[in-house]
Amino acid sequence: MRVRLVAGFRAGAATVTVVLVVLLLTGYLWRRAGSRPAADDAAAVWCLAAAQRPALAEAARNLGAVHPESTADRLHWPGGAGEAMRWREARPGDFDRVCLALIASRQVGGAAAASASSWSTLAPSLVVTLAGGLLAVGTGVLGAFFSRRLATAGGRRLEAEALRGAARAYRLAVERLLRSLEQPGPGLAPEDEEVTERRLDLAARLNAVAAAHAGWVLPRQLSEALDAGPYGGSLVVRWNAERPERRLLWLTEVRAALGRLEADVERVAQAIQEPGLFRDREPAERR
Repeated sequence: MRVRLVAGFRAGAATVTVVLVVLLLTGYLWRRAGSRPAADDAAAVWCLAAAQRPALAEAARNLGAVHPESTADRLHWPGGAGEAMRWREARPGDFDRVCLALIASRQVGGAAAASASSWSTLAPSLVVTLAGGLLAVGTGVLGAFFSRRLATAGGRRLEAEALRGAARAYRLAVERLLRSLEQPGPGLAPEDEEVTERRLDLAARLNAVAAAHAGWVLPRQLSEALDAGPYGGSLVVRWNAERPERRLLWLTEVRAALGRLEADVERVAQAIQEPGLFRDREPAERR
């Protein structure tokens, strides 16, 4: 019987989803914490501080807001010249642009320097979270697998025994018919009625297995072999059609083929009872 792991896969998918959501939320909060928007007044105070004047002048030159000859003490801009405070009053738009760019460049540099430390702190937590999620997925899948096997073990065993019983009943019916053909006694001639009934019962059980396991070819091949093998059709008709000197040879061929059939049916029964066994083997009749 097929072992379905739908419940296990659903639990695993839910766990993976939770882990991904945690990781995304952690990354979002971490990145958001790294951004530091500044008010205009605070930015102006910082940029106009004496310690920042050289960097402010260099940033203004790089952005083309002032002329190349500008220095930290004296800036030259279109239509004027003077210190940073006068530049801000004369060209507030240029000052704001350069000041914010300078602040942003310092933040980028600080984030690059701090990223190793941030990730060294965050990485262990992420690894533990991911490992816990993977462990939960594995535990859920294995738990569902073994729970399903235990729950269906009784049904699989009954199905396998029913298939073995059908094969055994068919073999015994054929053997009785062959003996009555080989050693005819008084009374009516032997008939195929019991053999036909047992063959149909075995074929029905093999077809049911094949329908339940669409990708498993062995049960379907065995069902087809019941009509095509040496024991297929009417055995009485085939016995009468054989020449008397070949009848003993024909009986040997039928018995040998019958033994191979029962062995192959046993392989199917074992695979039903313990899923995964002999799934890809062809029947002995076709090897």
